[in-house]
Amino acid sequence: MLRGAGRWLPVCCVMMLSQNVFAASNLSVFLRNFYTDYEVVKQCSGQAQLTAADAEAAKAAIAKIETHYLQREASLDKNRLLKEAVANKDAGLKMVNGSRKVDLRQYCRVTLNELVTKGQEIDVNTPAK
Repeated sequence: MLRGAGRWLPVCCVMMLSQNVFAASNLSVFLRNFYTDYEVVKQCSGQAQLTAADAEAAKAAIAKIETHYLQREASLDKNRLLKEAVANKDAGLKMVNGSRKVDLRQYCRVTLNELVTKGQEIDVNTPAK
């Protein structure tokens, strides 16, 4: 029995480590996606699709989101995620602009709302200091 149990120990350790890596990976994907949304909002604001107040709301939201995710996993590579976000933003806007089925203003509003909603969720779920 001991011999059989000894075989599971390395497997369990590997599974626990891979879950931590997977969790950090998921967090990096989520943060990158929020960075992408913020990049879209900045672009939309520059193209007069959103107001300056909208851009400020997005800036406040991304600050909360970034702090939240970096507190959960300090090893996230913020610079790499920001570079990926810019590339994703460019690809996304290219698709939106190339499609006659998607209204750019609506796309900008939905993206802004996602950021602001996540920022509000973080406020609600963060205990007061």
